[in-house]
Amino acid sequence: MEKYRHIIWDWNGTVWDDTWLCVEINNHMLQRRRLPEITVDTYRDTLCFPVVDYYCQLGFDYENDPYDRLAEEFIAEYEQRRFECALHEGGRVLIQTLHTRNIPQVVLSAYQHDTLLQAVDYFGLTPFFNDIIGLDDIYAAGKVENGKKYIAGLDLAPSEVLFIGDTIHDFEVAEAMGVNCILVACGHNSRSRLDSCGVPVLDAIDELHTYIAGVV
Repeated sequence: MEKYRHIIWDWNGTVWDDTWLCVEINNHMLQRRRLPEITVDTYRDTLCFPVVDYYCQLGFDYENDPYDRLAEEFIAEYEQRRFECALHEGGRVLIQTLHTRNIPQVVLSAYQHDTLLQAVDYFGLTPFFNDIIGLDDIYAAGKVENGKKYIAGLDLAPSEVLFIGDTIHDFEVAEAMGVNCILVACGHNSRSRLDSCGVPVLDAIDELHTYIAGVV
């Protein structure tokens, strides 16, 4: 296997263990409208990008609740509570290890850019990343264009780049960029959905240490 010379990380759900919080906030939003609540399993089986398509599957009526308003409602609680969430076990050690091996690392996220910077810095990880790339709004439409723009500026063959994510959308971004992809089933999509992508799927970040030890 050709050695990876560049690692691209998704953030939410991959490095940051925030799935449980997203489910709690979604349920608060559903409760206010007397709509059925969801479980973590339902969330992982349903979440998709753009998130506007996900919310309508939960039963929100966009005529009464425009998506922009729902997104703002979600973000208001998320930003208030986000640091209740920890990093996934093993993530910090792996990121630090790759840094000591002089492997460039980047965060590519659908999280709003300024708040993404704050979160990465909160956990003391900013020095380990060569770049941190988020979206310019709160609506989580996706990150394909940012990914394609980023890979176009790299002086590397796509086969030398590894994207690590936790959703089908991360796989779609990696495909659009033409890079390798590994998915972890500890985040926002279920194992069965990730398996359908046809790339390696691991149960936890900890397993990445063994998986990529010989290819960086």
